[in-house]
Amino acid sequence: MAGKRQIAVTARIVWGLVIVFLLVTIISQLFIHYNSPIRTEPAMTYNSEEYIQTTGVYVRNENHVKYNGTGIISYVYSDGEKLAKNAVVAQVYASQNDLALQLKINELNKQIEVLQDAEKLVGSDNSQLEAFSNQIYECHTKIIQNVIDGEYAKSAELKNDYLNLQSKRQIVNGATSDYSSKISQLRNEIASLKAQVTSAPHDLTLADTGYFVTSADGYETKLNYDAIPSLTEQQLEDIIKNPELAVSSNVIGKVISDYKWKMVCVVPKDNSMNIYDNATLKVRVGSDVNPVTAYVESIRDLDSGKCMLVLNFDVFNERYILNRTAQIKILFDETSEIRIPSTAVHFDENGEKGVFIKVGVNVHFRYIEVIRTEGDYTLVRDTTEKDGFLSLYDSVIVEGTELYDGKIIPQ
Repeated sequence: MAGKRQIAVTARIVWGLVIVFLLVTIISQLFIHYNSPIRTEPAMTYNSEEYIQTTGVYVRNENHVKYNGTGIISYVYSDGEKLAKNAVVAQVYASQNDLALQLKINELNKQIEVLQDAEKLVGSDNSQLEAFSNQIYECHTKIIQNVIDGEYAKSAELKNDYLNLQSKRQIVNGATSDYSSKISQLRNEIASLKAQVTSAPHDLTLADTGYFVTSADGYETKLNYDAIPSLTEQQLEDIIKNPELAVSSNVIGKVISDYKWKMVCVVPKDNSMNIYDNATLKVRVGSDVNPVTAYVESIRDLDSGKCMLVLNFDVFNERYILNRTAQIKILFDETSEIRIPSTAVHFDENGEKGVFIKVGVNVHFRYIEVIRTEGDYTLVRDTTEKDGFLSLYDSVIVEGTELYDGKIIPQ
C-alpha cells in the first residue's frame, strides 16, 4: 500500500515538473516573439566615388639656390612666394645671437604698427564695440584651438591680431586715448637691442625669377620636364621608395620656374579605359578634400601590363611644392546611393535580397538593389520611387529576431 502511494506521489511530481517546463518554454517563446529587441537605423544618402588610387611623382622645372659662405641664414619669404630676379630671399647673420636680436626687433616693430593702427580710431563712437568684442572672442578661440591641436606657430601668428583688436576696443570704449607712452617704450627697447647686434646681416639675392622654396630634395637636377619621356616604371618606384636624396651643404633652397607642374604615375591598364591623351580629369591630391583639374599629357603602355600616365596641373600652392610624391585619386563617376549595415540584409522565400523596415508597430519587407559591399556596409541604389523597394529615410531594422513581413511589434 505504501509502495503505491509513493509511486503516485512521484508521478504527480514528475507531471508537475513537465507542466512547469512547458509553461516556462511557452512563456519564454512568447516573450522572445513579442519582445525581441529591435534596433533601427535610417536609410541615408551616401556619396560614392569610382576612382583609381595610385602614388604620383611631382615633376617640376627647378634650380638650386646656393650659398658658399658662412653664418646663420634667416629666410625672408615663406615657401611658394613668387619673387623677381635679384629679390632678397634670405639674410645671413654673423651669429645665432644676432639673429635672435633681430627677430626680437622685428616683433617689437610689429607691435608698434599694431598700436599706431589702433590710434587711428581715436574719436570714433562706440558703435563698433560689439563687433570688436566678437572678433576678439573668435581670435581667442582660434588661438586656444591651435594650441590644443599643437599648431603653436599658427597661435603665434595670431598674437598681433589679438593685440590689435584689444587695442582698438580700448580706444573705442574710452579706456585710453593714445598709446604714445607704450610706443616710446618699445622704441627705446628696439634701440637697446640694435646696440647689441655685432654686425649687419648680409643679403642673399635670387639670380632667377620664380617661386622660392626653402628646402630641396636632390631631384631638382635629375627630374624635370625633359626627363619625363625616358622615365621607367622602376625609376618611379625608386623615387617613391626614396623621395629624398643627399643635397650639397651649400644648397639653401630652390626656385621653381613656373606655377604649372606635372605628375607622373602608374595605373592599371584595365582601369584606364576612360583616360586618353588630352582628356580632362578630376584628381584629389594627398589629403585635399577638393579635387583639382588635370590634363592628360600622355599615357603609354608598359611591359608590366600597366600604363604610365603624365598629368598637367596649373594649380599652385604650398602643399604641391614641398613633397616629391603624393597619394592621388583619379576620380570618375560620383554617385548618390544608400548605405545600410550588411547585417540588415535578408532573403525572401525566392532568394531575393531585401531589408525589414519598421513603420509604427509594423514590420515590412522591402527589396533592395545591391551595388556592392564595402566591409560591414552594403551600398544599394536609391529606389525611393519604386513600390515595394527601400526608400530614403526608411527605418531599417539592423537588429532583431523572428522578423517577417507583417509582424506586429508591441510598444
